[in-house]
Amino acid sequence: MSNYFNSLPHRLKVQELGKCDFMQSSEFANGVAQLKGKKIVIIGCGAQGLAQGQNLRDSGLHVAYALRQEAIDNKRASFVNATGNGFEVGTFEEMIPTADLVSNLAPDKQHTSVINKIVPLMKKGSCLSYSHGFNIVEEGMQIREDITVVMIAPKSPASEVRAEFLRGFGVPTLIAVHSDNDPNSNGLEIAKAYCVGTGGHKAGVLLSSFVAEVKSDLMGEQTILCGLLQTGSILSFNKMIEKGIDAGYASKLVQYGWEVITEALKIGGITNMMDRLSNSAKIEAFKLAEELKVIMNPLFKKHMDDILSGYFSKTMMEDWANGDKNLFTWREATGETNFEKTAAGNIEITEQEYFDNATLMVAFVKSGVELAYETMTSAGIKNESAYYESLHETPLIANTIARKKLFEMNRVISDTAEYGCYLFDHACKPLLADFMKKVDTNLIGKNFNLTANTNVDNFELVHINAAIRNHSIEKCGAELREAMTAMKKVVE
Repeated sequence: MSNYFNSLPHRLKVQELGKCDFMQSSEFANGVAQLKGKKIVIIGCGAQGLAQGQNLRDSGLHVAYALRQEAIDNKRASFVNATGNGFEVGTFEEMIPTADLVSNLAPDKQHTSVINKIVPLMKKGSCLSYSHGFNIVEEGMQIREDITVVMIAPKSPASEVRAEFLRGFGVPTLIAVHSDNDPNSNGLEIAKAYCVGTGGHKAGVLLSSFVAEVKSDLMGEQTILCGLLQTGSILSFNKMIEKGIDAGYASKLVQYGWEVITEALKIGGITNMMDRLSNSAKIEAFKLAEELKVIMNPLFKKHMDDILSGYFSKTMMEDWANGDKNLFTWREATGETNFEKTAAGNIEITEQEYFDNATLMVAFVKSGVELAYETMTSAGIKNESAYYESLHETPLIANTIARKKLFEMNRVISDTAEYGCYLFDHACKPLLADFMKKVDTNLIGKNFNLTANTNVDNFELVHINAAIRNHSIEKCGAELREAMTAMKKVVE
């Protein structure tokens, strides 16, 4: 590891990676009381800003938006989002001085300039909140000592923050208090109330640290959550076309298959997802996943090392300074892939068919989720945080692909996540080239069971079932899902 952490202030050392404790539902008994009657001003009204603002307002809190003067004058998307949904809008100078809590939901690349503008306008003793601590951890931003600094980080795209709230549920959330910025010793109560306001307390909350949230978030986004879903989509679609599968069918199987497959994952972990397969298909998917893990393990470790050392953030910020040249180039290339340009066909695919005809996709999910979890926990990230950043968030990302493919996924995640996604995808596809040469339509495109050997070795099946069910992520997930009593089905 580089000297990156040695250059950070003492409060942001690597040992904070392991700071993460599951919070009991009783700890949220006071609801939103800490913020009742307070003025919450959100910076920016993009996807995350609007979703959180709507949830907070629906929870009975006073929410307004502060936008740049040019965004108001030119009626840009942020202005339309806020005013179109009935929110009060004003400039930084108009809104910030009266705010009790300022929620910084601007894109990561704008954090430093935004914070430099708003902190001098914030009244003494007010609170500044983040949903991603990149600015604090990766850029070393220090906030005025009289201001309370907290984090409320929903572990999902903005669209699912809103959708799960409307279902009466929520998304798992990490909360944290900046140890150097809690002058009134009420930062935790503020963070808890905000979390209730967005609905996160119904899905599970981890009391974490800024460092743990940032490092685990970057790792999850780059590997399983976005990167491998993109790689798996393109490789699976291309293989089906190569083997003569109808393009419309192939497009639909991939676009909607992730959502169906990972809903089983969300409800009952890898065990439930694998149990949706026949015994023969389960054995095959298990073996494929083990092979994929061996191939991708060095790449996952490289991403974790680059995130921990700060190398990833350094190179991404260099791209920011270069006008996002790499990001825009990769974005355009993704839009030109055959999968992205081929519309899903008007073909009925039953729920079980998504499992039976996509053994490869199940293997991709299993290998990516387990490998992301294993890599994070080996680096010192707590099991619970690694679970949320890998297994639980995968279905929430998959839901976005079901709407408008990879364009939608990359549109609703942050620019930071999108950059990391492309970085992983461009490295992963060449790694899997030889593996994909062996893949045929029995693994993707057609029902595996029609040509499979139905003779199952009981000893082998027992061994595989034990390996699946005794993995640390399954034990951790089973405990965390017990708290998710309000979870609702997405796929009917």
